[in-house]
Amino acid sequence: MSQQGSRLGITTVVSTDSIRHMMRSFVEEKENPLLWASTYHAGECLDPVAVAEAKARRKAKKRSGVSSSSNIDYEKSGALTEKVDGKSIGKKQMAIEGYKAQSEMVIDSLDRLITAWEDRKESVVVEGVHLSLNFVVCASIKLFICTSFLSFQLLIFFRSYQTHYVAYLLLTKVEL
Repeated sequence: MSQQGSRLGITTVVSTDSIRHMMRSFVEEKENPLLWASTYHAGECLDPVAVAEAKARRKAKKRSGVSSSSNIDYEKSGALTEKVDGKSIGKKQMAIEGYKAQSEMVIDSLDRLITAWEDRKESVVVEGVHLSLNFVVCASIKLFICTSFLSFQLLIFFRSYQTHYVAYLLLTKVEL
């Protein structure tokens, strides 16, 4: 991403992982294990019962037509599969929920940083796994209304499941 920023004359490049690393300096691992966990293992820091209950509340709200909120009180838990109301939360779903929860924390800090860069009229390139399409679109709209803002969005797509799986294993340092 720094090459793309350089071509546009933008010298400030920030990754969401560096934001997460900076956030760690303000909190101990015991206080917020989710922030300290690898993105790939963030689900291991969540309470499966709380996740299942939150998912059930979101489903109920969807059925009633009320928009859902993803603010969930997460606690450290060693269990990865738990049954709530007869439904099991598996490792895959816990990994997804962990990613979402960690991303939400990083995005909150990123939003404040973007506001500061906007106030100083600085250009910046932000990259990272914590960026959601929803955040990028909302930030683009907000900044476009306030300033002349140009947003480029990049999504890496692997056509082959096997290629994606190997990339994932390399990032998590798991042996094939």
